[in-house]
Amino acid sequence: MSGPRAPVPGARLGIGLAVRKLPTRADRDRYYSEFVAELYGLPTAAQLRHTAGFVSQTFALRAALGGSPAPLEEAVMTTTTSPWRSFRCHVLRVHYWRTFSNPDGERYRACAVCSLEHTSSFAPPPPG
Repeated sequence: MSGPRAPVPGARLGIGLAVRKLPTRADRDRYYSEFVAELYGLPTAAQLRHTAGFVSQTFALRAALGGSPAPLEEAVMTTTTSPWRSFRCHVLRVHYWRTFSNPDGERYRACAVCSLEHTSSFAPPPPG
């Protein structure tokens, strides 16, 4: 009777590649040991499929461990309006009306420069 089946060298190599992108040495050692331990007793084909799953989820694991190279933050939007446009809106009260949609899909009109909402109701033109 044979003992538990050890992981094949190809599976060990794949797991080594999968954990290489983890942020710290301690994380790499820990997850390498865990992943290799999960392969014991599996047939060779199942070991390779399991290893492919580890490799495909490497970046998700890295993000979960907080090792993202650049945290995702909301970028600040800068508007580049000319002084003349700003003058026209604020002093002369001449606006650049544009149609926008809110997250619910409702449409409204607002100035593209100063974001002043148009006070009259907006009705789209009739079809035809």
